[in-house]
Amino acid sequence: MKHILSLAFAQEQYNFDEEIEFFNEKYRITQYSTNFDVKLTEEIIKKYDGVCDVICISGLPPKIKFSKGFFLHPDAYKIKTSAKFTTIVDGQIIKDVYIPHALRLFYLKNNGVISKKKIGFYSAALQKSFVEVLEDLENSLVMADPYFLLKIPVNLYSSKSLNQFLKLLSPVFKKMKIKKTNVPSFDDKKRKMKKALDEFLSCEVLVGNEANINFLDLSHLKGKTLVIDILSPNLEEKLKKAGLKDAIICMPQLSQYSKINYSILEGILQIKKGSGSPIKDNDVIELVEELKLSPELKTYNSNLDEVVTFSFVIHPLSGAQVFKHPLLRFIKQDYAKLLQTGVEELLSLSPGLFYGKIKGIKSEKNGRVVEGLIYAVTETPRKLMEKEPDVIYRKILKLCEKSALAGSKIIGLGAYTKIVGDAGVTIDRLSPIPVTTGNSLSSASTLWAAKLAIEQLGFVSKIGSYFQGTVMVIGATGSIGAVSAKILALSWEIVILVAPRAYKLIELKEEILKINPLVKIIVSTDANSHLSSADLVITTTSGQGKTVLDIMKVKPGCVICDVSRPFDISEEEAIRRPDVLVIASGEVQLPGELEMKIDIGLEGTIVYACLAETALLAMEGKFESFTLSRNINYEKVLEIDKLAKEHGVRLSQIMGHNGFITDEEINLCREHALNKRKENLS
Repeated sequence: MKHILSLAFAQEQYNFDEEIEFFNEKYRITQYSTNFDVKLTEEIIKKYDGVCDVICISGLPPKIKFSKGFFLHPDAYKIKTSAKFTTIVDGQIIKDVYIPHALRLFYLKNNGVISKKKIGFYSAALQKSFVEVLEDLENSLVMADPYFLLKIPVNLYSSKSLNQFLKLLSPVFKKMKIKKTNVPSFDDKKRKMKKALDEFLSCEVLVGNEANINFLDLSHLKGKTLVIDILSPNLEEKLKKAGLKDAIICMPQLSQYSKINYSILEGILQIKKGSGSPIKDNDVIELVEELKLSPELKTYNSNLDEVVTFSFVIHPLSGAQVFKHPLLRFIKQDYAKLLQTGVEELLSLSPGLFYGKIKGIKSEKNGRVVEGLIYAVTETPRKLMEKEPDVIYRKILKLCEKSALAGSKIIGLGAYTKIVGDAGVTIDRLSPIPVTTGNSLSSASTLWAAKLAIEQLGFVSKIGSYFQGTVMVIGATGSIGAVSAKILALSWEIVILVAPRAYKLIELKEEILKINPLVKIIVSTDANSHLSSADLVITTTSGQGKTVLDIMKVKPGCVICDVSRPFDISEEEAIRRPDVLVIASGEVQLPGELEMKIDIGLEGTIVYACLAETALLAMEGKFESFTLSRNINYEKVLEIDKLAKEHGVRLSQIMGHNGFITDEEINLCREHALNKRKENLS
């Protein structure tokens, strides 16, 4: 196992020695906080030099480049060159390459947040990778470097003036000691030269790094937006309490590996590269692509009286539904049937349109009110699948642009619009606002419906929240099947995985056992051989209507949750087994007093789960591309499930082949199942 020494130069009392697993590799990380003590830092480096595989240092001032030169503090140079055998890294290569990319990516998705704004830097010299990007986005920059570094009451306003300042005062910086007491106060009551900082503190957006923000009094951040390199849970809690409005976190995904920072990440990259090979820009680019790194906007203390807007794209689910277009509503139903095919072809040539609003959505968690702008493309599923993806992309992207102009902060893709091409990835990349397919909540709500159906039938006993029965997932190695199997393994005694490729089933079994080593996993390429023991069957195949199970072999009282479209279980098959409950999905109810005058194909104010995911992210202030592509992360499903419970998004109704399944139908199925079980025993 590779051993990493991490030295947190600008921290105190954050020491640990533990093993982590990162991208299927195990590493031992030993961290010491040296609290600005140069001598102690050198002593630890010499102790571990030649013993560990890489030394990672965070919190040191970076090399500062300016025209025709650079400046590196003598103490920082001394520390970085104090090892003779082990490579020392500080994370700066990753920051220099990744952060400009992250900010540009964020701008493309949220162009109103960090463009044409007055943006303040605590120290632009310490964050030069931020400066050029934000300057290019037509922002007015206010750099408090003279005050932050030297306590001089002057601001800088451009890269040129920053370069002149650094070049002129580099001899002074060389003589300064790196110590905590050099960090100035930004407290309104304590800090001196208040007037000199008024301009800086009037900026709506402030830019800092975690190493420096940690040592500031944070009261001045109330109501502000903070751009930050990385954000630890401890600092995040402090910022919330200080009243920070929101944070743009350049590298948020590493929060799941709470011990990993930029320097440790660079250390891991150096280990993979080999000690004799210096890390280059291309290595960082490959790492960013491998980890799928992207920035995140988190809202903490926004104005809850402000109505937050999201958008959602729908389309007619059948040829008959095209006559709900505003220009075709006058056509009578009898004539509509005759004209259906021709109108479907013709209407698919028209651009997307604004369809209506959903108002009155109100979170039970924070009271935030959100409203949805519903847009529609006019293609039916058949036309969406027939056309080239680029044609559909262009149509949806125009709606994304309209949504952004209308004030939406996120847009969701409904039904087949999220299936076209690469399942939202390209649309998200080109959209001015974040895009989500809603598949995480769709997966969660389908399992809600299955759980409710099982509980209402009452044939499977529970110990706590754990079902003492057997669940089968058909199509288990597909994206929806795999995520369903992983989540079901947390609450069922036995899970049967069915798919055509045995090697993929074995791989999935190993993944699930890492999540819950106590669950019993059975793998099979034949569903019929285990149907008699399954209490719940989830079908998630891409069989396009082909028979995936023998309905006559299904256990009486079993619930079959058919996620596939078209359905794996036909209506005719379901009718043959009145003792088996076949459900299609679970749709949801949004919190609040909804005002909804549009027809999206469901009764009353019930909405599709994918629409609800978009609304839920708006309620949480989590404006990010939460669910994309055909690979659904089970951790995202668990996260959206938790958010749904907090904000009040609930299962509304269990859906069947022909609409809602009533309690009476469930009770009737139960009676048939009881009779069938008695017959089987006799």
